[in-house]
Amino acid sequence: MHIGFAGPIPAAFLRDSFGCEPPPTDGPTFIGQLVHGWLEQGHRVTVYAHHTELRQPWAKADGPLRAVVVPRRRRARDYLRDYFRVEREQLASAMREHRPDVVNAHWTYEFALAALASGRPAYVTAHDAPLRCAWEMRTAFRWLYNAMAVPAVHRATALSAVSPYTARHLRRCLGVRRPVRVIPNGIPVQDFPGAVVRDCAAAPVFATVLNGWGPLKNGEAVLRAFPAVRAVLPGARLLLLGQGFGPGGPAAEWAAQRSLTDGVDFAGPAAHDALLNRIAGEADVLVHPSRVEACPLTLIEAMAMGVPIVAGARSGGVPWVLDEGRAGMLADVGSPASLASAMVRLGGDRALRTRLARAGREHAMAAFDVKETAAAYLRWFGA
Repeated sequence: MHIGFAGPIPAAFLRDSFGCEPPPTDGPTFIGQLVHGWLEQGHRVTVYAHHTELRQPWAKADGPLRAVVVPRRRRARDYLRDYFRVEREQLASAMREHRPDVVNAHWTYEFALAALASGRPAYVTAHDAPLRCAWEMRTAFRWLYNAMAVPAVHRATALSAVSPYTARHLRRCLGVRRPVRVIPNGIPVQDFPGAVVRDCAAAPVFATVLNGWGPLKNGEAVLRAFPAVRAVLPGARLLLLGQGFGPGGPAAEWAAQRSLTDGVDFAGPAAHDALLNRIAGEADVLVHPSRVEACPLTLIEAMAMGVPIVAGARSGGVPWVLDEGRAGMLADVGSPASLASAMVRLGGDRALRTRLARAGREHAMAAFDVKETAAAYLRWFGA
């Protein structure tokens, strides 16, 4: 089968696949792993993406893999004014030229609309809950951008979602009446060595990985909760990783204005491998205060590494990812007191951390292995 993939793609995947320097595209690591899974199973794949640093389309092919990256306008006001019309036309034109058997568009936005315009069977994968995310972020950009999901989900040839929560959102909030296949995100779980649960006594290290400072990711909650944690576990440390959480960034400035920096390491963004190594090497507990997630890779990777988790009991797909609390501790992330209580309990109880670490790794292996994810997509495509 010839599969078209449309969506954000990590530059590292293109670099490793073609042995040259590609455009600096950005996308989650698991996307490259998914495409690699299709290639391993003997299928042809054409990847379609866009990037702001191009003036002309970039294309490369090697054996069963081809990639096409088209230019994207730099200013959001330009491409939102016409809902990515220029970019969508270029993507759709490339899809018509290559004629894949199906186009699997990830996220329900410009890539999905391009797949629909291509005339090829458009299999659209929802990675978020569009209206819930727009509501939590409450910016004009998010409302305009997420509005593209409405035509995308109603006109798609077929729909999948990365969690039951996301599928329910499509039905209840966007009025989808057709079947929605649930196919979770996946990672190569066997490649992740299980962490050894340390006896950290009164000095546990809590890590948080979030990309973006704002109401959706809710980094404020863990910063407000941490002083109460330190009151019980005075040697505790909080390691903050991700965009917006570096020295001098918005999280650090906000915390400094409120005297909430004691014991906090504002580490900021890191390359994916470096980030995983730091969590595996330093973190006793991963704290994920996000208000809503569909199928968060951060939690799946932590489970695969055997790092116990505290995350939101009502944060969209989070309870499902954590096997309804059997593979991680659930808390009310809207309440710093509730979050602090869960952090203290897990940080101070080695036996509980050991049990949740073991349960998390077993659950990750059973439910989120990328080889099964790739195979589930192929069954959905009818391959």
